[in-house]
Amino acid sequence: MYSFNFPKMLRSNTSVLIQDKEAVKSNLNLILNSEMTSLFGDPMYGTDLKTMIFEQADSLIADLIIDKLYTAIVTFIPQLYLTRKDIKVYIKQTDVFADVKCVYIPDNTSDLYTINLTSLDSF
Repeated sequence: MYSFNFPKMLRSNTSVLIQDKEAVKSNLNLILNSEMTSLFGDPMYGTDLKTMIFEQADSLIADLIIDKLYTAIVTFIPQLYLTRKDIKVYIKQTDVFADVKCVYIPDNTSDLYTINLTSLDSF
């Protein structure tokens, strides 16, 4: 699997590509930073996380965030295998975090991604 190396995707006259687990991490970051309906070619790409994470924190909002994460990952990143139970959402001080435990299918290794949902630009 290959992906563009955002934001450094262009170098002189070539495209900078990354592959395998780095590509999956980049794609995960891209999908979580994208709002649904923002991609003209596929309006279902992305999540509505930015609107949900600033709501009053309760178990219903946590379940909705888990559903959005699970649906986006399963739909758009087929190299990862996970179940809904593999995603945990929690609050630490003023930030909302998600732990995503998944299996990278090409080499059958497990990974744990800890994502700061209130600061999606980097994880």
